[in-house]
Amino acid sequence: MFLKLALPIVGFTALAFSQNIMNNGNLEYGDGGWYVWNNEKDPSVIEQKLGTPGIGVDKSQGSMVSIKKKPKTWWSLQLQPPKFLADSTFYTLKFKAKIANGSGPIVAIVQGGPPDYRQKESASYELTKEWKEYSMTFLADQKGYGLNNVAFQLGHAKGDIYVDDVEVVPVEGVNDMTWYNAADARIDSLRKKDFSIKATPNADVKVELVRHDYPFGTALALYDSKDSVEKWYRQTANKYFWYGVPENQFKWPEYEPKKGKLKKREFKEYLDYVKDNGWGFRAHTLVWGHQGYGFDKHFSNQGSCKEIGQKIKARIDRDLKEYKGQIVEYDVWNEVFHEAFIFDKCGWGLLDSAHIWAHKADPTAKLFINEYNVISAGETDRLYEIVKGMLARKVPVHGIGVQCHFNARPVVPGLVKERLDKLASLGLPIKVTELDFGTWENGMDFSEEEQAKRYELFIRSAFSHPAVEGILLWGFWDGRHWIKNGGIIAMDGREKPAAKTIYKLWHETWTTKGTFKADANGDVKFRGFPGKYKVTINGKTSEMVLK
Repeated sequence: MFLKLALPIVGFTALAFSQNIMNNGNLEYGDGGWYVWNNEKDPSVIEQKLGTPGIGVDKSQGSMVSIKKKPKTWWSLQLQPPKFLADSTFYTLKFKAKIANGSGPIVAIVQGGPPDYRQKESASYELTKEWKEYSMTFLADQKGYGLNNVAFQLGHAKGDIYVDDVEVVPVEGVNDMTWYNAADARIDSLRKKDFSIKATPNADVKVELVRHDYPFGTALALYDSKDSVEKWYRQTANKYFWYGVPENQFKWPEYEPKKGKLKKREFKEYLDYVKDNGWGFRAHTLVWGHQGYGFDKHFSNQGSCKEIGQKIKARIDRDLKEYKGQIVEYDVWNEVFHEAFIFDKCGWGLLDSAHIWAHKADPTAKLFINEYNVISAGETDRLYEIVKGMLARKVPVHGIGVQCHFNARPVVPGLVKERLDKLASLGLPIKVTELDFGTWENGMDFSEEEQAKRYELFIRSAFSHPAVEGILLWGFWDGRHWIKNGGIIAMDGREKPAAKTIYKLWHETWTTKGTFKADANGDVKFRGFPGKYKVTINGKTSEMVLK
């Protein structure tokens, strides 16, 4: 289950808030429908006060759940406000909360009704000892009473959690397309440069962009077999992309399934492929606290916190020195707050340590922190605060990876901009690292034409944003994609509309091609996208890299 962190909506061109549609969100006449769900199959030890005078904001009525013993699963303890009526539009959830005698985050979720009770949006917030207001924007795409329910999941925290003044209000302006409609102008300004090349005086010089310098890539799932399917897969990848990341092969349990048993040969397939095709490359990931897929049994997760830290340091030191010069960019820690098992057990100091160890092992490598639901959903603020703290502590973090698994959510350029702007204010480059559409449960349950539309909306938005320095899809072929039918290439090799759209963007819309006249000094001046060019002068063609 994915979580999502909230971002206050402050930058839209038109915001209009109306009356709170949640009944008794401020708890001013008792509990009014507030309820604590404590999973009897995974019970917590708690005390609760709902709609109690004196414990809310400014001593008003409020709610408090005192967590003495956390559940094993974080969603097994929930504080549920009253249900509300909603229509298919965007809303903002706002609430105030604090924690006493403990620490930990609270997760606000908006969940739909039957048949699947799909989680529409969620947001994780690190609470403080003082009352603070939090918010998130969500799309209520089911109509009717009780079909868009708010809940606060408390299982990550221990201590006394206070909640008050819960509001659900309609928000306008989210779908304003003014910024998106100016994308072409921004792309021309941000992504093109003025070039000058030498030729013979007055010669006609033909230039054609062959491959962008801007990183556009995909996750790769390579095999060492050289059968026809593998050859086709590699050729197809090279048609659409020029930047790569291993989907699984560099994750610690895959790269070193047993201590000291490294799969160097399997990983070398990736290094050879990108070298042979002139691709850029990033390595994913040095550390991931995920406990699924049997990773909880991996040797790196066993032992005391001291032993776990020693193993992380040894892995980082070994591999960054091994691949120095071959790999120039790493995800150091993946999904820091969504998969916080190691931090919950051993403390957040390991995040800083991992980046420091990596920087010492290879001072030339670019070190990224990577998370999901910070652009595709509203968990921007949580990652912002984590990275801001690292920078304040002088921790070597050089970039922010935003995964962008949109699941079933639509692409809303205004929200994408707001969230990118927030992270960009930290002054670090941003890379879109894992872009796709559809859900693990239902696959891509909308049309291929809609998939193409969503890809174009997002890629245009990201390419036109000054902080985004690369875009990678999380796979491209249905035969090797984690989402059913989630690729841009069908199982039988057919190009879906999304593949054609993407190819057209990079090779027709965003290209540089033309014939220019050299001046009397032999200078040829033109404006174009940086990258590899085919240049023809007096009938002789050569390749040239212009940056």
